[in-house]
Amino acid sequence: MKKLLYICFALFMSSCNSQDKKEDTKATKTPTSVKHNTMNQKNNYANLISDKIEHFNIKKYYENNPDGLGKTYEDRGTQIEESSGEGGSWFIANSTPKNSIFSIYKEFNDKGIILKKWVNFRNGGGPVGFKYEYDDSGKLIKKTDMDKGYTITADDIIDYCKKHEIDLFSDYTHIDKNYDEGSQKLYLINYRGKYEGKFGARIIIVIDGNNGNVLKVTSINGKHNDSAEVLYEKK
Repeated sequence: MKKLLYICFALFMSSCNSQDKKEDTKATKTPTSVKHNTMNQKNNYANLISDKIEHFNIKKYYENNPDGLGKTYEDRGTQIEESSGEGGSWFIANSTPKNSIFSIYKEFNDKGIILKKWVNFRNGGGPVGFKYEYDDSGKLIKKTDMDKGYTITADDIIDYCKKHEIDLFSDYTHIDKNYDEGSQKLYLINYRGKYEGKFGARIIIVIDGNNGNVLKVTSINGKHNDSAEVLYEKK
């Protein structure tokens, strides 16, 4: 998934002269921009985590799992994935509540004390809200706003996807964002389906995180995702 993400950013940030990449004139219609709704807080991901200290249940993790192999299970509708470093040097928990578009990512040290936590779009997507970081004793040492610089919110992107019938719960749907400080603020909506009647094993929509303009739409096909066709590019 991360490899594909790098490809997505490369397709937007650079001009590719590959023979597999063809300019397409079928989708010349200017796409509808993502609209920002200041009252839109239907998906309040901020409530999924807080800055409080947490502990990983190491004993439970090793029950019927003496080798510490990664495992996936369900707890009251929440899908949970857990893994560990060699010899229990660290632990990671990634949980997705039932019917949620977001996942909660947490890292713990060898004693099971929280080190980092934040909320992502599901399926390993980009971060939203605050990222919390702690020292080895569990003391909060850093709080980073991962939405800083973005006018278009996660709720706005979700509304856009629903309006365009993009299945947010599909395993093929992945919403990422560029969150490096000083870089252009972008959302990348990556899904399997159609755009203006054109099917793609991967459709990638690049959206400006400040004004909501659709900057580029690319369809990727081919056995190895090696055929890219630009369906729209803002001039």
